[in-house]
Amino acid sequence: MSNSTSGNMKDGDTSTKIKPRPFISKQHPLNDTKDPFTAVKVKKELTDRMELKTYPSQGASSLCGPAALFYCLLIDHPKLYNDAVAELWINGKTIINDLNIEPSTNAKNPEDLFNAKDEMRISAIDWMTLSSLRDSTNNLIDYGSPFSRVAGITLPVDIIDWFKKAGYRHVDTLIFDNPKNIIKINGYKDNSNYHVISLINSGFISRQSLPTVNLPNHWVVWTDLLRNSDGSPIRSDIKSSDTIKLKLFTWGEIARPLKSDLTFSEFQKYHFQAIVVGK
Repeated sequence: MSNSTSGNMKDGDTSTKIKPRPFISKQHPLNDTKDPFTAVKVKKELTDRMELKTYPSQGASSLCGPAALFYCLLIDHPKLYNDAVAELWINGKTIINDLNIEPSTNAKNPEDLFNAKDEMRISAIDWMTLSSLRDSTNNLIDYGSPFSRVAGITLPVDIIDWFKKAGYRHVDTLIFDNPKNIIKINGYKDNSNYHVISLINSGFISRQSLPTVNLPNHWVVWTDLLRNSDGSPIRSDIKSSDTIKLKLFTWGEIARPLKSDLTFSEFQKYHFQAIVVGK
């Protein structure tokens, strides 16, 4: 953590120097050997994150929307990311430019962080950042568990609002996946000044199952261009039956591919819209 904040984190961890620690797991609270929010554990997770050994991951939760923002923030503005984690740990709230993040008591005292094998469903720093962002935007339902599916839903208007308040520019939204628009999206992705964030059905990602009902249910960030099977960027003469490739940031991976042998028509079916933000 930054020098301005790490010195306030006591390894004994019953409290900060000024007030009780904000984040406490209901399953493994203060003084429990498996307490996930101790200074030592959070510092280790954050060190690995800043060295890009790990990336934001919603794990078993529905926090893919917040993960998209914090991935971009980690890549573009690592100090802002670092400071946000430290401030959340110490104060239970943080501000990223104009983005105010102040979670509810339920989010700071989560349930179900550990599964039946006593393994974490989501890391401590990801719970602090992702759930806090989602919970801060909710008006009616607190986000207090990885299983709070409805409370974890992120709409396009939320994504755009978060990125703008965090300091990005909303540049474009593309809904119709015709070749012209996909080539336009590729153009944005080929420019390091932009990020492409897509709302998709997760079933067309590798190691996922194709859905019986096709609904938008997952946010991802493009980490490569949409390509033909030979690796070249798609062109305007692409056919519906042509096989395509794409790499995405999702579930803590920065190059997760689509299913093998996915056709362009299948991509069009499962890709609902792309939001482009400028750095």
